[in-house]
Amino acid sequence: MHRIAALLFVCILLSAGCLGADESSVGAGLSLIAPVDPIPIFDGQATYAGIIGVETPQIQTNYSMGFVAITPGNMTPPHRLIGTAELVYVLGGTAEIRCDNETVTAREGETVLLPEGVLQSIAPAGDTDLTYFTVSQPAYTAEIEISGDELDAVDVKTDCAPFVVADPREGIEWSLESGVAVYTLINPVLMNETAIPVGYSLAYAELLPGGYLGYDGINGSSDLLYVIEGEIEVATPGGETIRVPAGSAAYVRPDQVKETRNVADSTTRLLSLIDPAWTPEKTVLFE
Repeated sequence: MHRIAALLFVCILLSAGCLGADESSVGAGLSLIAPVDPIPIFDGQATYAGIIGVETPQIQTNYSMGFVAITPGNMTPPHRLIGTAELVYVLGGTAEIRCDNETVTAREGETVLLPEGVLQSIAPAGDTDLTYFTVSQPAYTAEIEISGDELDAVDVKTDCAPFVVADPREGIEWSLESGVAVYTLINPVLMNETAIPVGYSLAYAELLPGGYLGYDGINGSSDLLYVIEGEIEVATPGGETIRVPAGSAAYVRPDQVKETRNVADSTTRLLSLIDPAWTPEKTVLFE
């Protein structure tokens, strides 16, 4: 397995206290997840910086999440993730994604969901570095990854096309009063016309300077806010507050009421992963 050595290295760093969420936030309603040093994966073809997973053992989720970078001329070798669907959100560059016999080109801001078990590989298209945000559900483990000579020994038949969101600005929801725009990317409940093999929802949001999402809670679901660009402040009614710069994330436990505010001088862009998936009925406004 290409990632076993990387996972062992992460575990060593964990024991040294070098990775993961701020330990002072353990058990609190909010957890700040700081960026970590990337580690090589796939024999150095790419690097991976974990956000949720073995890096954050105190945060219990049924998915893993991280940041992948690939330089031109490299790629993730063909492999299968058995029993796990992988989501790719392109942060920079252009991705050429092989999914069984289909090849998808995804540009910055586009989302591709790869069904479980497909033969996949990802490479930069052109001469620009590729960076992307990846989510695996169920969470990635070394045991589920099949690659190299092991591919011939495993009889896996898949007939599922990748789910592609080419324009995240379709279905925009504006809140002009608070200076926020939210775009749904993946939601297996609200997008029930298509079979989406994950239980979470993913949304993209833009907050203008001073823009905010007022106090609300999500019944039974956690919210992971990953800041792509800018900076946010997340606060609870009880006075708990964390600042989340670009490249970091805030984990909000299920049922926790919070307010999210742009504290940068420019537009802040972020991703929100809600698990289980968000529905309007789950949202509780706090006054």
